[in-house]
Amino acid sequence: MGVRLSQKKVDHQEQEFPDGITVTMRTANSLDLEEAETQASDLIAGLIAGNSAFGEFGLNEIGGLDVTEMEDALGLSSFLTLALVFERVVKEWKGVEVETGDPAPLDRTYIGLFLLDPSYR
Repeated sequence: MGVRLSQKKVDHQEQEFPDGITVTMRTANSLDLEEAETQASDLIAGLIAGNSAFGEFGLNEIGGLDVTEMEDALGLSSFLTLALVFERVVKEWKGVEVETGDPAPLDRTYIGLFLLDPSYR
């Protein structure tokens, strides 16, 4: 077992996205990526075993996806890794709204829906 050194200081900075969206986030580090990849792999393994817990990420129709194809599983794993890293590094967002026009909570459902839009990914 080794010792992991973290970044000196975590600075959150605002990033501008299209449509007036501002995301306050920090730079991801290798630990963020490693932990997100592990969690994504666990989710994919659960799906292959029959556990479809992807509604959290706005992927409600995932039950019909055949992830026995390696390409599909890798694509889904990449998306989940991206969403999980986003979840770790984002402190807040502004300009993301639910259907009623209210601010969207920074949760897995809206992170997933946000990242599914190619304009923001």
